[in-house]
Amino acid sequence: MKIFGTHSGAFHADDVFAIAALSMLHPEYEIHRSRDPKVWAKCDYLVDVGGYYNHDEKVYDHHFKNGPTYDDGLKMSSIGLIWSHYGTEICGCPDIADRISRRLIRQFDAIDNGVTLTHHIEDFSDVREISLSGSISMMNPQDHSKTDDVFEGEVLRARLMLQTAIAQAKHWIDSREGVELALNVAHNEKRSYIIVPEDCKWIEHLFNSNGNETILYAIFPNGEKWYARTVPSAPGEFSNRKDFPTSWAGLSDEAFSKVAQIPDGVFCHHGLFICATGSLQSTMKLVADAIKA
Repeated sequence: MKIFGTHSGAFHADDVFAIAALSMLHPEYEIHRSRDPKVWAKCDYLVDVGGYYNHDEKVYDHHFKNGPTYDDGLKMSSIGLIWSHYGTEICGCPDIADRISRRLIRQFDAIDNGVTLTHHIEDFSDVREISLSGSISMMNPQDHSKTDDVFEGEVLRARLMLQTAIAQAKHWIDSREGVELALNVAHNEKRSYIIVPEDCKWIEHLFNSNGNETILYAIFPNGEKWYARTVPSAPGEFSNRKDFPTSWAGLSDEAFSKVAQIPDGVFCHHGLFICATGSLQSTMKLVADAIKA
């Protein structure tokens, strides 16, 4: 049984996720929330309190002048410290731990250290995006006697998020091989599209691959249907290297089949970035026609 110590009172995402991460290493644990150094002395790990940072002593605080930072200068919070030491062990792979750090952990570090990650919308002054950090802070109860119980519930929720993020990161990494194979086949056959496995996370891997510039579309199965997706003009962009024909926009079933001259059309999104049919042959025809258009 390990004892995790952190501060009492209001909780934030960094201490919630730090305890959640430690609980994945030590499933048998107790949480002691206190500001009493006598209580801290009984803990196996201390996070977000203590006044200093010392890995050998298992003390992971960041609330002091010139606290710990990443190589790029971003200040760490308690979850950043915990993840830097235990992330690879938790994930079983340094690549997965690094992806979780970049896509999840560092946002907690930034927000907890006063970095603003959202922007004011002038046209809608009352609209604010609620971050994951913000949603956790919102869970602090008005009845302070219930805070410890709510904190433990948030730790369980955070652990589930970490477990899900790890599984998704593993799948993303595993997708790399499928994209590389698909791109090699496309180059060998001198075509402007790739065919990837179902649920393959292909976009980011494609952009990170040499020779991706000639690829306009990706084809992939989903259940009994076959989809074609345009390649974005850049990662995260809504514009595409080449849209599907405008005559297909918003059509479905028979109307789509008739215009596209296929027997089993399912739909083409009005945004002209994705369409589907009932067969690989028909989807390949759609892509071939779109390339010529």
